[in-house]
Amino acid sequence: MVRRCWATTSEGSGHWDRTIRDSQNAVLVAGAACPPLFRAAQRHKDRGGQAAPATITSDVPLHGGILTVVDADDTVRAGVRAITSLSPAVVAIEEAEVELADVRRAAERGHFTPDEDGRVHAWFARYLTARAGLLETIDDLQPVTDADGDADAETQLRAFVVAYTAACLLVRAGRFLVSSFADHTLIQRKLNEAEPRFRIPRKQYTTIRKSLTDPVNALRLRHAQQFADEHRADIDALGGPPDFAVILGYLRESEASLRVGARQYVKARLDYRSHSFRRRNVSAVQQAFFAIAEVFGRVVAETRMHWRTRHVTASVRQQIEALLDPGDVIITRHHDAMSNLFLPGYWPHAALHVGLPVQREVLGINMTPDQGARWAGARRVLEARKDGVLFRTLDDTLAVDATVVIRPDLTSQQIGRALTAAITHEGKLYDFDFDFFRADRLVCTELVYRAYDGIGDMHFELTRRTGRLTLSAEDLVKMAVENRGFRPVAVFGTTGCPDTVVTGPDVARFLATRED
Repeated sequence: MVRRCWATTSEGSGHWDRTIRDSQNAVLVAGAACPPLFRAAQRHKDRGGQAAPATITSDVPLHGGILTVVDADDTVRAGVRAITSLSPAVVAIEEAEVELADVRRAAERGHFTPDEDGRVHAWFARYLTARAGLLETIDDLQPVTDADGDADAETQLRAFVVAYTAACLLVRAGRFLVSSFADHTLIQRKLNEAEPRFRIPRKQYTTIRKSLTDPVNALRLRHAQQFADEHRADIDALGGPPDFAVILGYLRESEASLRVGARQYVKARLDYRSHSFRRRNVSAVQQAFFAIAEVFGRVVAETRMHWRTRHVTASVRQQIEALLDPGDVIITRHHDAMSNLFLPGYWPHAALHVGLPVQREVLGINMTPDQGARWAGARRVLEARKDGVLFRTLDDTLAVDATVVIRPDLTSQQIGRALTAAITHEGKLYDFDFDFFRADRLVCTELVYRAYDGIGDMHFELTRRTGRLTLSAEDLVKMAVENRGFRPVAVFGTTGCPDTVVTGPDVARFLATRED
């Protein structure tokens, strides 16, 4: 439990309020690019040291939709799971022996062979996807320190620690990338290339380098670091639950990356003083969080795709809901999801519709009581995202811009067997390394593969991409169009049906003629 060391001032606020004000200033340092959090910081009023319920209200977009009323503890837990999934993939950039050897050979020879080119771009895309996941995690946590929400002090501090750990991991991997290739213009040019196969925009290496070498960013992160140093005992005291102890371990391993020379900070001090996050009515945790959001929030804003056209509305969700059967696969596209940006194909994501709790009895699905408790209420989708393989609501899964529903050509009994297999993976972490044959962490399409492969006549042809056997969401759509184990049920939001749910025989035609 976080300590509350009260020392009431003439204004009636306690020492912990001042501590939280200092802390919110420090994650907040990363906010001109995070306007919702910045506005919340401006609105914050001293609460006189009274903790409020851990419930928040905001219009800040989260992965998969708009945050309305969300329990702050759940948001932080999702952040913890995301960091646990993301950290190995980010750190793996330092351990990619094959790709780093490719880079060294190319530097000596003066050019990349086609095979080396493919492997290096695939490696860089995996890193950029994990990096995007960390950036989204910081973005997701911002509402927890929203002044209007009033999450309690310990929850706000946990949000800061998770975001601060994400920032340390981002800087650690970024510094490795930049320092490793600082003297190799050939490699820099390669990593700055746009690569349509992996949807990598141009100038990504330069963007990372500029972010790391910006002295103002360095000073902002130093502010977050100073807050963490000053409240180290409180932070260490959060490590009781095993999952949070893992976060603190990643933090200890990566925090040293923030400790750079003082000259960078002196250079930026005058600019930094002008930032409005230093207003006295902004709490400590908000200011600490703003320090991180100011640095990385701009990257989120600049990296996300801004050519959004349509999105799935409540009316569209209701139409799709009426069409769904247990066992259907929901393929989605979310224009604003950064972690989709570096995945190949128009359709980057898949989820498994398991149905409502009342339907599982009809299908004879076996599960533990704990799984039954989690698969409850409106939860009817099993989906692997950055916070892991979890039961989710349909509203959450369909908070996207385009979607396809495909249905397996199996009997009800066979679908029951497949869903029984699928839920054994519930609770596992997401695999940002995209190692399809690692069973303890799953990517989204791997959940579909592990549920259905070998059931009836269902078999999947895995495709080798840059040395790895994979199954993409695009592959699943192709199977349905060609009637190989699946058939298409509905499509929305793509070429020919930008604002209409199409069903029946026309679905395959729309999918086959889609223009990216």
